[in-house]
Order: sequence, then C-alpha cells, then structure tokens
Amino acid sequence: MARQSRFLKQLQKKYFHRRTAPGAPPGTLVSDKTKHPTLVRAMTYGKEGTLENTISPGDPLPVPQSGQVLWVDVTGLADAHIIEAIGSAYRLHPLALEDVLHVHQRSKVEEYDPVLFVVARMLYEDRPLDSEQVSLFLGEGFVITFQEDPGDCFNSLRERIRQGTRIVNKGADYLAYALIDSIIDAYFPRLEQIGNFLEEIDTQLIKNRGRHSLNQLHELRRQLLYLRKLVWQHREAISLLVRQETPLISQETHVYFRDTLDHVGQLLDVTETDRESCMGLQELALAEIGLRTNDVMRVLTLMTTVFMPLTLIAGIYGMNFDPNVSPWNMPELKWVYGYPFALGLMSVLGVIMMIFFWMRGWLHR
Repeated sequence: MARQSRFLKQLQKKYFHRRTAPGAPPGTLVSDKTKHPTLVRAMTYGKEGTLENTISPGDPLPVPQSGQVLWVDVTGLADAHIIEAIGSAYRLHPLALEDVLHVHQRSKVEEYDPVLFVVARMLYEDRPLDSEQVSLFLGEGFVITFQEDPGDCFNSLRERIRQGTRIVNKGADYLAYALIDSIIDAYFPRLEQIGNFLEEIDTQLIKNRGRHSLNQLHELRRQLLYLRKLVWQHREAISLLVRQETPLISQETHVYFRDTLDHVGQLLDVTETDRESCMGLQELALAEIGLRTNDVMRVLTLMTTVFMPLTLIAGIYGMNFDPNVSPWNMPELKWVYGYPFALGLMSVLGVIMMIFFWMRGWLHR
C-alpha cells in the first residue's frame, strides 16, 4: 500500500500539476528549469543528400527548401525562450506550444492552420509505468518534434535517412508517419517481454510457487493496464489521422497511416490477451495458495483426529482413583499387563483410524 501511495503521488505530481499560474493567459509558456537542457538538431534531406547540424542558441533556424524535407528535433524542455523562438519561426500556435511544455497530455491530433499537431506517448526503457510525451508538428515541407529527455526510438529511422532509402523520396507527411509508426512499434517488444514473463510465471505455478508469483502478476497487471490506456489513446488519435482530410497528408501516406492503425489494433489484441492471461494466472496462484493451505489444514486435522482417542485413553488412565478403595477403581493398575494393554489399545486405534482415512482418500489429493 505504501508503494502504491508513492506511485499515485508521483502520477499526480507529473500529470496534474500545471506550472502556469492560475488565471494566466492561454498560450503562456513556462518551462521547468529542472528538465533536461534544450538541444535543437536539424536534419535536411532530399534527393541531393542529407545534412545534419546542431543549432546553438542565437543561430538562425533552417528554412524548408523546395524538394527537401526538414526535420527539427528538439530534446529537453527547460528553455521556454528557445521553444518560443521555434514557434515564431515556423508559425506554431501558442496553445500547441503550451501543450508541448505541459507534458501531461494524452495522445491526440489537432489542426492549427497551417500545421498539424500530434501528441504521442513514447515508452521509457527503464520505467515500466511511465511514458515520455513526444509532440510533433507537421507543416509544409517540415516536421518538428519535441521530446522530454534524451534517448528515443528514432535511431533506426535516422539511419534510414542517412543511407538514402526510399524515405528520402517521400514528403514530410511520410516522415511524420515514420516517426509515429516507430513510437507504436516500440510497444511490441515491451508486450513481448511481458508475455515471456507470464510464461515463466506459469511454469513457476506448476512448481507450487504461487505466493512469489502473485507479487509478479500484480506488477505485470499494473503494466498491462497502463499500456492498454496508452494504446487506446493512440488508437483514437491515429483513427482521426486516417479519417481526417488535410492537404498536409497525401492519399498515398493515408495508406501507411492505416497500416499503423492496424498495428495499434494488434497491440490492443495482445494487451487484452495478456491481461486476461494475467488475471487467469492470478486466480490460479490464489487457488494454489488456497489448496496448499487446505493441505496443511487437512494434515493437522487428521493428526488431531488420530490423537483425540489416544488422549482420551491417556486421560482416563491418568486419573488418581485408588484401586484399594474399590475394585472398580481402575483395576488395570494392579494388572501386570495393564501398561502394555493401554499402549497396545492406543496403537491399534491409531492404525485403524489411519487405514480408514487412507481408504476414504483423505491422506492424499
């Protein structure tokens, strides 16, 4: 419970704390200075080749050229002035820039003429119950991405651009598709890892390790619920991209977005399947724990039942009635075989009861 309480407090701090003062005008940009320093990188590519450079504060921002695609990648949201300058240079709406800095946004698609604004959630590798907001702007001939922290799932895409694959012959809308598709595809390894964990736990349950497996299943179920929420949000956003008619996305690229939507559907299927498997394994683990408890209670009950008549006999012969006073006062005390007789009686009763329990199947499952 304490760990869950700390987790909820972290979520509230991350997602429900707005850094702008109450009553501030819409579009006010206030950054968190504790965030990673803002780094701006630009990649321009086309049939003529690829050019990459890092833009320092004060340097002029690149301008999209005809026949080329410009990708401006911004990492770190600590400097609101740089983000505001980028917004002014590429005519980004202040409300969209405000959403860039407020990283509690859910996945969504909004159109701010003349750009398309997309928010996606990218998974962290080392934080299973957290995700990074990636804000994407699609304009005429350019794509701008904003990330919270260094490290992403776009390295393979950058290599494809450097190697001059078919992506260099496509437009900015295809680059936006490739970025979103990379974020979505990064969910598959996480779900595959969870599926492998579920298989291992299934094997552990066979070895009667239910209590240890129950803790793991609880953690995996939390991860699956979180992933399911993120995937549902992406499904709504990408469905809007597929349905929406905009001059920024060609009909040819719409086909690729439909393929990404199909990937999201597969993620939902896998998530639901794993969640049901997790719930089934939780029930199996609880049943295994209950079964082991019943086994222990059965053994203890049988032992108690066996010793009850023996205790009765021992209690009877432990009473202090003097046989010299009356011949009915425990005459076995003066019998030479009295003690062996009592032990033999108790042994015979114990053996008879054990045979009876065995024949009824109470000594085994």
